[in-house]
Amino acid sequence: MKKLIFIAIASFFLVQTSNAQLFNYGLKGGIGFSSLSINDITGISDGSDVYDLVTGDGVMGYHLGLQTRIKIAMIYVQPELYWNMGGGTIEQIMDNGATEILEVKFNRMDLPLLAGVKLGPLRLNLGVVGSYVISETNEESTADFDYELYVDAMNWGWQGGIGLDLSKLSLDVRYEGSLSDLSDSVPESLSGYNMDPRPSQWIISLGYWFK
Repeated sequence: MKKLIFIAIASFFLVQTSNAQLFNYGLKGGIGFSSLSINDITGISDGSDVYDLVTGDGVMGYHLGLQTRIKIAMIYVQPELYWNMGGGTIEQIMDNGATEILEVKFNRMDLPLLAGVKLGPLRLNLGVVGSYVISETNEESTADFDYELYVDAMNWGWQGGIGLDLSKLSLDVRYEGSLSDLSDSVPESLSGYNMDPRPSQWIISLGYWFK
């Protein structure tokens, strides 16, 4: 009798665990507000002009891609893959007071891997994100030097935020910061200065789950 009770309880537990192990997949897209952060540099001389470099304004970009989720009870892991367009600006202030704007734009593939806890429709998550830059431009800039933001390698950052699930729809708000040291990517003419730009952004996403 005891064995039957034990088997019944174990079977019930296994069935409940199996039902709780859910795999979902879907699409996501949204907007991001990204910026470049540098330590202000003053008194840069290129031989003919003297100027300062300071952090400028952020820019709005967008992203589109795939999302998946593996959920066990209240805990879940959420791998994603999406194309992301963002950037930021840096102000070049000349010695005569004139200001020129260096606008950096990048297209990259982001691969976040988040872990979180689900409390009803509300979610909390935190994880790492690998970013590979596909292209980068500053062609619209009037600045007189070529600014290379990334080396040709994977750059690492982190993401954290909150989410809300409503049936097959999901809404996420996250903040992304950098973990990579980008100081090797500054122009050679600025290699002697303390300049380590690290992109960060706020991300707002709307998702749809097929399953």
